[in-house]
Amino acid sequence: MADDPYTYSGTNTLRNRLGITDDALLTQAGRQLTLARGAQVPRLAFDNSAEGYRALHKHLFQDIYDWAGEDRTVAIDKEGLSFAAPPYIARELEKLFADMVSRDGLRGFSSDDFFDRLGSHINELNAIHPFRDGNGLTMRHHAAIIGRDAGHPIRIASIDKAMWMEASRHGFFTGDHRGMAGVLADAAVRRELVSEARIGTHGIAMLPLRAPPTGQRYRVTLAKAREELDRYLPAARQQAHERLRTLIRNEADSTSIANARIELAYVRHAKGPVYQSHLLTYLGVRQVDAVINSQQTPMERVREIGAAFGVQINMQPPVQIQRAVRALERPIFPPGHAPGQERLAMLFLKNSPEENLRDSRLAAAQTIVDTAMQTARARGESTRMITTIGESTRQLIAERIRTGDVFDGDLGGGAAIGSTKLSHDKQKDRNR
Repeated sequence: MADDPYTYSGTNTLRNRLGITDDALLTQAGRQLTLARGAQVPRLAFDNSAEGYRALHKHLFQDIYDWAGEDRTVAIDKEGLSFAAPPYIARELEKLFADMVSRDGLRGFSSDDFFDRLGSHINELNAIHPFRDGNGLTMRHHAAIIGRDAGHPIRIASIDKAMWMEASRHGFFTGDHRGMAGVLADAAVRRELVSEARIGTHGIAMLPLRAPPTGQRYRVTLAKAREELDRYLPAARQQAHERLRTLIRNEADSTSIANARIELAYVRHAKGPVYQSHLLTYLGVRQVDAVINSQQTPMERVREIGAAFGVQINMQPPVQIQRAVRALERPIFPPGHAPGQERLAMLFLKNSPEENLRDSRLAAAQTIVDTAMQTARARGESTRMITTIGESTRQLIAERIRTGDVFDGDLGGGAAIGSTKLSHDKQKDRNR
């Protein structure tokens, strides 16, 4: 990456305070130094704010990078999907941490609600990716700090790295934070309630092995199955959690407890039942055979639907499964778009002009629309033409927001959009 100011010329190795020009050696040295700095984190205080988060990164990487704790100044991406563009990093961080403060750092939340909200927070933080390197490690320590202060302690060493990377990837490409929530919940200090996923091909979560269910089997369309999941899955997660807790409290046999752990992991997993319904749709499956009746609890119903999905998935040729998984994991946004910018563009289009003007992130964009319409009025355009000009300008600006363009201060001409274009050179992230 010869044009990357963070790397040594002609290499992909980041400039560092150790003077190491070999990537493998830098990774090894960095691991040792950050491990030592990380051991100090529990004894230190970091504000639950954007500045506190930067201070945490600076502490962890102070021995390695001169720019530790500073927002990156270059665009980076993962498999063609961009993280937040540099001009938006600071404001997105401020917004994200303001939301965390408004929730009192997630204090007073039940365990399930806490990890659900924490998973969403980390997922958004990952989409911003404020630093040139070290984002993953900083996020893990940040999650542990929040967990400690909120009464839901997390053991960083217990975070499954492979599951973390899968949840990060899945959340980044789809916006679905449930996988990350499950990974963090599984690293909670109360290890007796850890869920243990049974993973099949391509990381797909599976239910415990069991005999075929008895009873009247019905043919259920995938559309109907998804409706059932939308309705019953939240309650099923709660029931699975309570069932595991009860089995442990009653000192049930180890097989029952192990199966309960797997079921809890299944309903929490990013590649659990909802993902599998989309996978089967891509494969051309339109219906499954399931035992469904009105007497079933939410968990029983989700378990039966999941078992029916598993039967169909296991019947498919491996090469077809691989193709479907790859298709589902393609970015949901075009190359160059970032999830945070996409949501900001959608908010701009959804808001009223007054709401956009009150939002510091969108005020300049709304001013461009208003100026374009005022210019059209001054030219004596018809009401219809003024409305058309306003709407076309809104759509054009929304597209600029999606792709990370910035607006200059000169709004002359009524619809002048800043010419300062962010570079979208493909610079691969080195997330730890």
